[in-house]
Amino acid sequence: MTTLFDVPLDESVQVLKRVLPLMSKQQVPTIPQNYAVWYDYVTRRNEDLAEEIEHLIDRGNGFDPASCRTIYEKYFISELQSEVDGIQGAVREAVESVLAELGGLGEDINHFSEVLEKSGLSLQEDPTKEDLNRLVVELVRETTRTHTRSKEVEGSLHNMASELTELRAQVERLSKDSRTDALTRVANRRAFDESLKKMVKEVEVSGAPLSLILCDIDHFKIFNDTHGHLVGDQVLRFVAQEMEQCVKGRDMLARYGGEEFAILLPNTPLDGAMMLADSIRSIIEAQRIKNDKDETIDKVTISLGVAKYVSGEKLSDFVERADACLYASKANGRNQTTGENDLPKH
Repeated sequence: MTTLFDVPLDESVQVLKRVLPLMSKQQVPTIPQNYAVWYDYVTRRNEDLAEEIEHLIDRGNGFDPASCRTIYEKYFISELQSEVDGIQGAVREAVESVLAELGGLGEDINHFSEVLEKSGLSLQEDPTKEDLNRLVVELVRETTRTHTRSKEVEGSLHNMASELTELRAQVERLSKDSRTDALTRVANRRAFDESLKKMVKEVEVSGAPLSLILCDIDHFKIFNDTHGHLVGDQVLRFVAQEMEQCVKGRDMLARYGGEEFAILLPNTPLDGAMMLADSIRSIIEAQRIKNDKDETIDKVTISLGVAKYVSGEKLSDFVERADACLYASKANGRNQTTGENDLPKH
C-alpha cells in the first residue's frame, strides 16, 4: 500500500498543478492546512471530504476562513490531540506513582509484621528486664517509623487524587471543546454527526418522530465584503445566540459549516418543526445588530429547510432532503421556510 510519503515526485507535481488553480478559483488561501484539504479532494483520498467540498462548490457559498477551518478540523488530526496525549502521559505517571507508593508502603508493613513476629517469639523465651527494654524501644521505633511512612503515603495519595481530579476536569473540557464551534460556542459539525447517528438509532427503536432544520444566513458573503470579517463573525454569533434561545431539552443546535446551522429535534413532528423554524426566522428578522462603531448594519435574514426522518433511510438522504428544502427557500427569494411537503412531488 502506498503511503503519503511514498508518492513519486512527478505525481505530486501533477497534483499540485491541479490543486493550486482550484484553490485560486475558490479564493482559498494556500496555507498548509487548506492545501491538505484540497490535495485530498483532488486525489479522492477521502470520499466524504470530496463530497462535502463538491456540495459547497455547487452551492456557490465560497470558502471563508471559518468553513475552511471547520473542514480541516473535521477530516484531519485535531489540534487538541497534543493536549490529549499530554493528559494521557500525566495519568500514566500518576498511576505509576500511586503503584510505587503503595509498593513501598507494602514493604514497610511487611517489615513491621516481621518485627512484631520476632518480638512475639522473644517474649516466649522468658526475656530479662534489659531484653524487654530493648524490645519496647525497638517496637516504639518501628511503630513510629511505620506510622510516619503511612502518613507520608496518605499525603502523597491525597495530592495525586487532586491531580487526577484536575486531569479529569481537563479531559471533560477537551471533550466539550472538541465538539464545540470556537466562534459561536454552539455544537460543531462533529457533534452534529455524532448526535444524528445516536438520535436515529433511538427513533428506530422507539418510533418517535425526528425532524431536522437546516438554516443558512442570507447574503452572508455581502456582510463580509461590505463590513469585513469581524462583522461577519458578529453576525454568525448573533444568529447562533438567537437560535440557541429557541431550542430546549434534547433539541440540538450546531454550526453545520460556514454560515449554515442545523437543529435536530427529537420527538418533534414535521409541523412542529416548521412552526419552530418560522418562529426563529421571524425573531432574527426583527432584530438589528450594530458594528463596533455602534452603527446599525444591514438587516439579517435566514432561509430554512425542514425535513422529517423516515425509518430505515440513509442519514445522507435525510440531510439531503432538508438541504433541498433549504435550497428551495433560497431559490424562491430567501427569508422563508420550506418543508419537505412543499417540495414538488416526483
